Amino acid sequence: MPQRFPARIDVDDFCTVNRRTLLRGLGSAALLTTASGYLVLIRPRAWTAGATAQPRELARRGALARGDAMARGDGPARGNASARNDAPARGGAFALAAAALALCAALALPPLVLVDLPPGGRLALYEEGVAAAVSVIEDAGGVLTLRINNRPQEGSSAALLSDARQAWLPLLLHPAPRRALFLGLGTGVSAGSAAWDEQLQVRAIELLPEVVTASALFTATLESSRRPEIVVSDARRYVRAATTRYDVIVADLFHPARSGSGALYTAEHFAAVRDRLAAGGLFCQWLPLHQLDLPTLRSIVASFVQVYPDSIALLATNSLDTPLLGLAARSTRSSLARVPSRTAAQVSRASADEARPRAAENGLPHPFALSGLQARVAAASQTQSARLSALRLEDAWAVVGSLIAGPSALRRFAAGAPPNTDDRPIVAQRAPRLTYAAGGSARERLLALLREVDLSPDEVLAADDASRARVAAYWAARDRYLELGTRVRPSEDPRAMWSQLGEPLLALVRSSPEFRPAYDPLLNIARGLARYGSPQARELLAQLMQAAPDRSEARELLERLRQPANEPP
Repeated sequence: MPQRFPARIDVDDFCTVNRRTLLRGLGSAALLTTASGYLVLIRPRAWTAGATAQPRELARRGALARGDAMARGDGPARGNASARNDAPARGGAFALAAAALALCAALALPPLVLVDLPPGGRLALYEEGVAAAVSVIEDAGGVLTLRINNRPQEGSSAALLSDARQAWLPLLLHPAPRRALFLGLGTGVSAGSAAWDEQLQVRAIELLPEVVTASALFTATLESSRRPEIVVSDARRYVRAATTRYDVIVADLFHPARSGSGALYTAEHFAAVRDRLAAGGLFCQWLPLHQLDLPTLRSIVASFVQVYPDSIALLATNSLDTPLLGLAARSTRSSLARVPSRTAAQVSRASADEARPRAAENGLPHPFALSGLQARVAAASQTQSARLSALRLEDAWAVVGSLIAGPSALRRFAAGAPPNTDDRPIVAQRAPRLTYAAGGSARERLLALLREVDLSPDEVLAADDASRARVAAYWAARDRYLELGTRVRPSEDPRAMWSQLGEPLLALVRSSPEFRPAYDPLLNIARGLARYGSPQARELLAQLMQAAPDRSEARELLERLRQPANEPP
């Protein structure tokens, strides 16, 4: 019978040995196991310590089971003794040859790689580790996708805008960050884009060393002279053992159905993160709404507001298919500094007591100052103007416009939901279901969430009445913009897009001139109409100038179109 390997490999030694030195991975191990099974069948005399024959009783039992009368020692069976003695030798030679062939195959064949490739795609990188197999797939269009154990939910090069905004939105919400910690590396774009700021010390924690290797393929396009410091460690253990405090802590998108990810959404972990925040520090936990159902989201929000009663929610982008929800809060140095040492019931009671007076105030104890946000964006733009513009974060309106819910709305949303805790792992129990069972589309969940939460400028913003009204108009335009996106039929023909979106987008710009997600598509439609020589291009630009007179792009494009010597853009 095949045997287990008798040799013992220490885990610590295995972690420090290159994969290729261990006989090329799992496929080779399987072949060697098979070879060891054949070797057991070989019974040379030297191996049996002088044993010359099987015990007579065992031979007789075998013979009776086969019904072989000759092998019972009767009659002519004795005359075939030499033939019987030759059979083990022939079997041993065959087994030895098979073992040698399996050993050669184990040394020569490539490792066993289980990766699904798309049509026209290729395997750009594959690394086997102790905990997982990490691969990077390049499709026919050149888009790179990061996979862990062949599951494509870990990020891609097509999500650079979203990944970078996950870093810069929290950074811009802090007045002057100097240290930033990223829990989870993924493609490395979030932490790598944060390193654009040369005054910021950036550290990223990643569990899998193979992911660190793979991230270099994604961050090569960031064009940054600095790289974040990367620590290979478990994020949950790191925040409990570390002593450094950070101005901004950003927790990556952890797929909730992955083994162990649910523990990164518990109240105990959120409290441990709070202990790593400097005074006034900001923590942002990003959540993949396309990988969560609303009941599971309620439990995560319940855990978050239990630890951070003054929480806000924001969207990383306006994507309908992959909406990313952020839960953010600032450190207040409350009396709950050691929540992890308490039971879940004690945490809930203490947090509720702390939340009561602030719920009566119906807002943040220290709201964001619009003038402060404007100064922060202006300071960052001095060195990162082109990059922030590419991320569509060129002004304070885009930053504050990402908010969707304040403290009171989040508490209402989570009311009655059981918090996700170490002793009640709601996420680990519920999240895998969504992977295998349909739970509605991501855009349906996003719109359902927006209908359940609300936000008033008075809750989160310190500004004059006119500015608050403009912010409220921006949020209303954003919500209508997302609903409009669910009804759009994409087309490469700008005339078709004009007929679908012209008036609805113009209405959004008229209601909120600062809302660039509506303004910019209209500019693109005007460029497309100009290529067809349509007079609607100039008409559209004239209406844009009226709707948003403070913006210059429509005026500049219209002036170029009026010059007959120049071709339409």
